[in-house]
Amino acid sequence: MKKQKRIWATLFAAVFCVVSTSFAGHAYAEGQQAQGEYIPVAKDFFGKWKLVGAGIMQPQDFHGKPSQKQEKAADLYQQGKLAFYQSFDYLEITADGHYNFHQPGDPAGMCVWCGTWSFKGGSLWLSTSTNHWESRDTAPRLDEYAKGGDIQMTFTKESNKTSLDRWQAFGWKKLN
Repeated sequence: MKKQKRIWATLFAAVFCVVSTSFAGHAYAEGQQAQGEYIPVAKDFFGKWKLVGAGIMQPQDFHGKPSQKQEKAADLYQQGKLAFYQSFDYLEITADGHYNFHQPGDPAGMCVWCGTWSFKGGSLWLSTSTNHWESRDTAPRLDEYAKGGDIQMTFTKESNKTSLDRWQAFGWKKLN
């Protein structure tokens, strides 16, 4: 009987050590992630950026699993949107509050798609001179997750009920 109690006590202690170490490791990893989180400032976005990739992702507030039809529609929409962005040579963001998507061979000062930007909450928000987006909520949002890293362009809200903008994500790499 004493031997059984000792075995159970040893087993309980071993399980407790493993479980508590797992929780401690998890808490440590979360703490390190929070300490290492990078919050960019506006000047981090200044410069010329080249499109390097694109993908679709399920919007954060989308509940449930998307249907194949929804994913296919988002993918098809992305192909058109990607072709649009690929028609530009680079995106330029300047300290004077402007941005410009330059096409190859643009004369100086030419604006095919340009506008002003605002900075709030660690994100740079694009608005257009044509007022295509009604508000910051539907404008393209640029985020940088590591100092000197690539930026990601997303849309935080649908521009209309049938839009698939929120499924889209585009990556941009800084040109030297």
